[in-house]
Amino acid sequence: MTKCAEYYLDSHRVEIHYSLLGNECILVNGNKISEKPTLAKKPHNFKLGNDSYDIISKLDLTGPSGRNYVVLKNGQALSLVNFKTQNSKVLLMLAIALGIGVALTVGMAFFQLS
Repeated sequence: MTKCAEYYLDSHRVEIHYSLLGNECILVNGNKISEKPTLAKKPHNFKLGNDSYDIISKLDLTGPSGRNYVVLKNGQALSLVNFKTQNSKVLLMLAIALGIGVALTVGMAFFQLS
């Protein structure tokens, strides 16, 4: 499991983990409270005290983890800071692939001109 996000909600640490098999897992203070397949595209629902929370996963290819999360408290969207250290490997790989693709295209164009 890879940690994608870490938030703090009312002094509770909420972590979102993603597995290579396509499952998302929500941990609150280290305890698993929800696990769902990513392809189901259903929000994770849980309660902390008197408040209900929903976490919605969205695909974000431009982000470092490739995922973006929307957290709702009692139906209202929250503006939260993801405390997980962001890793830009995905962005680096996209830049390398794009560079190789452009180089191959330019090289083939020059080869055909001569």
